[in-house]
Amino acid sequence: MAQNFSDLKISDAITVLSEIGDTESAFELDNLLKEDSSNAELTLESIPELKFNKAWKIKEHAFGYLDYQNRVDNKIPIVNALTMAPDETLKGERINIRVGTINIYRYPGILGGEHEILFEFSAKHSPDDNSGDEDIKYTQKYTIRNKGGGGKQGLKVLQGLRVPNNGIDFYLNTIYIANKSEEKVLKFLNSPIFNSGIELISAANPLVKEVAGYATGITEYITEEKKNKIIQEIGLGFDFSGTTGVASLKKGSYLAVQTKKEDLNWSEWYYDTEDSLIKPENGSGERLPRNFISFIISKYEEE
Repeated sequence: MAQNFSDLKISDAITVLSEIGDTESAFELDNLLKEDSSNAELTLESIPELKFNKAWKIKEHAFGYLDYQNRVDNKIPIVNALTMAPDETLKGERINIRVGTINIYRYPGILGGEHEILFEFSAKHSPDDNSGDEDIKYTQKYTIRNKGGGGKQGLKVLQGLRVPNNGIDFYLNTIYIANKSEEKVLKFLNSPIFNSGIELISAANPLVKEVAGYATGITEYITEEKKNKIIQEIGLGFDFSGTTGVASLKKGSYLAVQTKKEDLNWSEWYYDTEDSLIKPENGSGERLPRNFISFIISKYEEE
């Protein structure tokens, strides 16, 4: 069975969604099978939007950047993060990455219920002592509601990540934790080590490997359960080439929106600071019906 919700076949998805209480989605998919039994082999992502319109079934993401320089009151324009100019001064510098806004339009599960979501982060860090690249893995747990976010926002993830001259790769998977009875794991994920971020000091840090080991073990343990699936799989490469298709690295706030890139024209939307939503420029006030997470890049300062 597929590990991502988007890759599930309809027949498998009906079973998983029924088990996690998403009877609405399971019912819609069951009707598609009744229309044509050959639909059983279709993946969720391949189903046309008119037949199954769920924000969480799309694997792809579009990446924007908040243009604070042209802010007007509570409206911040959004530019395509893949086409803007990079900040060359960040080469070789150390940066922080933190989670900003988490805004979930719809995740699988009980429509009005809370979702326990594991955020799994990964990246590479190059210590200054030439000890070789370190593989960074880090996890945080969030409790999230549909058409809302998590109570924990703005948490530090990586502090002091050194930027190589050719840029960095940053990954995030959001994983649905279906079994709330895993109390020991959930309690462990609420401990300070998983809420305060990981500091990457200039020399090789033994704690990095220890935390990465915890993160890998936790993720493997959770994803062994068939009901626990990846909802969002975000891979964001930052570099300095200015090449379309790769995000340019700058200080500021990035948006990762779960949608097909061709379906989102950033010039038609803005970020509303009053309610932390992406809204249309046409003045209708309707929020973008998509899941999105923002990331904040800042320069690391020694304390």
